[in-house]
Amino acid sequence: HRGTYTSQARTKKGNRKCELALRDAEMWSAIAAASKGFDIPADRLHDAWRELLLNQFHDILPGSSIHRVYEEAEAGFARTLAVAEATTAAATAALTRGRKDLTVFNSLNWERTELVALPAGAAGATGRDGKPLPCQRFGSAVLAEVTVPGCGWTTITPGGPRARVRNRLKADRRTLENDLIRLRLNDRGEIESLYDKQAERELAAGTCNVMRMYKDVPGSYDAWDIDTSYRCCPVELGEPAELDVVAAGPLLAAIRVRRTLHNSSMTQEIRLRRGSRRVDFVTTVDWRERHKLLKVCFPVRYHADEAVHEIQFGHVRRPNHYSRQFDADRFEVCNHKWSALVEQARGFAVLNDCKYGLNVLGDTINLTLLRSPLAPDETADQGVQEFTYSIFPWNGSLAESDVVRQGYELNVPVRTACGSAGAGSILTVDAPNIVIESVKPAEDGGGDVIVRLYECKRTATRCELTIHLPVVGLSQTDMLERDGQEIELRGRRAKLSFRAFEIKTLRLKM
Repeated sequence: HRGTYTSQARTKKGNRKCELALRDAEMWSAIAAASKGFDIPADRLHDAWRELLLNQFHDILPGSSIHRVYEEAEAGFARTLAVAEATTAAATAALTRGRKDLTVFNSLNWERTELVALPAGAAGATGRDGKPLPCQRFGSAVLAEVTVPGCGWTTITPGGPRARVRNRLKADRRTLENDLIRLRLNDRGEIESLYDKQAERELAAGTCNVMRMYKDVPGSYDAWDIDTSYRCCPVELGEPAELDVVAAGPLLAAIRVRRTLHNSSMTQEIRLRRGSRRVDFVTTVDWRERHKLLKVCFPVRYHADEAVHEIQFGHVRRPNHYSRQFDADRFEVCNHKWSALVEQARGFAVLNDCKYGLNVLGDTINLTLLRSPLAPDETADQGVQEFTYSIFPWNGSLAESDVVRQGYELNVPVRTACGSAGAGSILTVDAPNIVIESVKPAEDGGGDVIVRLYECKRTATRCELTIHLPVVGLSQTDMLERDGQEIELRGRRAKLSFRAFEIKTLRLKM
């Protein structure tokens, strides 16, 4: 039932967005309760989680239910998202004071530099040190480049001048370039050259960012299945595109691509930030197809016998060839936030913010974007679909790469709240391959804080966790927060040892 990775794209997007929104709601409410006495709406969060989990039931999340189910599921996701966003807004408001400043919150456990939209009327901003921040107008917004601590926040003051920044970005109708990589587009907005300026190497093995459409009529189980025969039934997509430069630096460069896809239309912004190796494809498709399958394809010059796919709390390797029947049967597989082709000292990943199905064959990563089955819901996926996917090439080993972090950063934006909270971080880990996946109130309602961490690169690791909260003790529990074993705290630091892909659940006694 390989089609279930893709059918009913809105439901899959709702699932991803709600999972991550509830993650943020739990984190900031737990922090605000521990430091400011915030009253956590535990019952509302509990009900929101129950509704989200209900919508993960077979056949809802797989996309193989009737039309009414998806009307109800989308309404349920909207309610869940509203609860999560309201909880986060209330918790971050409890951490701030005043209305003049703007506090930027980062729920990921590493420092990151992001573009933040300033309030209307502000043409610039200053950081906590009083120095102007780099800014750029993008559309109707002014974006400021802000560096935020991991599991923490920083405060900026809208207004004032912009920092002077040398523009190292280049953008015209066919080229997008920064200090690290250069893209050259053809007349359909596809990438005909992807050049790594650091490695002085062409990465594209053919035309990349190619939309491939196929006739998709399974022999049975319409919404459930994708048959291998789809590859024999391509649909011609030869129409040229309309290309326009919509941003040219100094922080962000972007080219807008408008084109027709058979009976559908697509608008896509290809975005590149300064100092970044990640290229984002912010995409809107007005999908008007029946029994069609849409993939985006990236043939690249990387040699590997397996592809690496992120799954929950780790990753898995699967063959990218059809040498045996067992391999051929896995012609469409699942991933979470990224999949990659990896050599010993470099790699290439395709990231996504709400897509789960893809196939990797040889040197080509093919992310499945949309399907249009007619049974049991003949309206499946019709209408406007919005999603973002990205590419991220790196130099160095997988263990040294930022691919896991890039996947999280694409999916977990920073948040802002009016008012000042200074700057701070509530948790830090000194190993880059340890991810803090959850910070949440203890389920027993006793006021303690639960922290769940995992090792993401498949290698044993020792690290030090530093806790910037008023804790009186620390223990390790099972995932149901039971059977605690004390962990020694030296000041507010604790030594931790992880096996490859190990998950640890810690209880901070407040």
